[in-house]
Amino acid sequence: MLDKPAMTEMRCCHRVFLFAATAVALAACHKQTSATNAAVPVQKATVAGGPSASIAKPLDAPPADTRPQPHPPAAPCVMTAGGRDPALPDLLEQAARDFEKGRYENALECAREATRTDGSSVAAHHFRGAALAELGHVEEARTAFARALAIDPDDPEVLRSSADLHVRRLGSRDDLELALQYVKRALPRAQKGRDRSLIKELHLLQAMALDDLGRPGDALAAATKAVELDGKDREARREKGVALFELCRFGEAKSELEKLTSEEPDAWAEHYLGLIAERGQDDVAAAAHFARAQKLDGESFKPAAAPSPSAFARVVQEEVSRLPADIQAGLKRSNFALVDLPDVGDLTATDPPLSPGILGLFRPPADGSNDQEKPAIFLYRKNLARAAHNDEELRREVRDTLIHEVGHLNGEDDDQLRDRGL
Repeated sequence: MLDKPAMTEMRCCHRVFLFAATAVALAACHKQTSATNAAVPVQKATVAGGPSASIAKPLDAPPADTRPQPHPPAAPCVMTAGGRDPALPDLLEQAARDFEKGRYENALECAREATRTDGSSVAAHHFRGAALAELGHVEEARTAFARALAIDPDDPEVLRSSADLHVRRLGSRDDLELALQYVKRALPRAQKGRDRSLIKELHLLQAMALDDLGRPGDALAAATKAVELDGKDREARREKGVALFELCRFGEAKSELEKLTSEEPDAWAEHYLGLIAERGQDDVAAAAHFARAQKLDGESFKPAAAPSPSAFARVVQEEVSRLPADIQAGLKRSNFALVDLPDVGDLTATDPPLSPGILGLFRPPADGSNDQEKPAIFLYRKNLARAAHNDEELRREVRDTLIHEVGHLNGEDDDQLRDRGL
């Protein structure tokens, strides 16, 4: 049995999916844009609870740019008949049209003009934030959304967009926690307005954040609510499959993800199916799934062969020799082993389970064991290889994981390790 209070995790965010809600439709109902929807940079975050483990979900490659390609620019914010400056509703309508057609620079200019026309317009600041996010100006987008929320702190559409920005584009632990607060504030008004689409999107963002925070049980509940609201939403169904995978309910995850791939090609579902097949030691099926994922999304799933056990052992040996003396001493005090993948018994020994994508694990002696029994430290070859894209990155991941696990051996908790960047 694992000593649960002594165990902790380090996770990576893995958001890449898009949902479609048109700016024009939102402009018609309340003159605001849909949430921003682009990939989140991969950042590490530490999750309290469970075994001491270094984690990287196996989807850490940056996603391809799936945003709409910009159209030829249109003249933004044209003058009205008679040469008068356009009124606020006209500016918002033009911003909506430009945003929907991928003309984000033009949408931004119209939104800026709208804020100059009426600095108290929630919709104008919302449009500005959405356009800035699509153009990659994340911090400016965050400020624009903050200005909108300063005017109306409970506007559900702005709260949704803010949550989306923090989940998909930022993704640190603090960002994810903040996104959950935004969702919590948005849900009552969305439910009061009986906006099923908005409620669904809020539950989906909630599921994403919870999954990345290492709370797959709560993520599954949120994803299930999203699916119940819209059974055709592929992203919600995919997120449900991800949560089941993180809960180590591999059979159920496989069933959910196979349904997606049977309907239309899906790179991320294929990748997860490859991970499930790999855990089942079906290397032929795993290779086929990984190949399909790469073919469908070559930018996100670049080929990376795992080093052989002997080559991996050499890398680890070389990196251990370069570690500080105190870290080497910690390894000597433990049973140190190199393993292909984590054992499901270690993963499910905590509640919630550890992610199948963990890079390493510190396992303390069992309760009641004698003083001679050593703790154990494991490194997982296939997960470490997936977290790296070249030899240099692999060596860095090995070093960081070793230091992380020896830190737990020496009594450090996750907060202390996170402060040290581990």
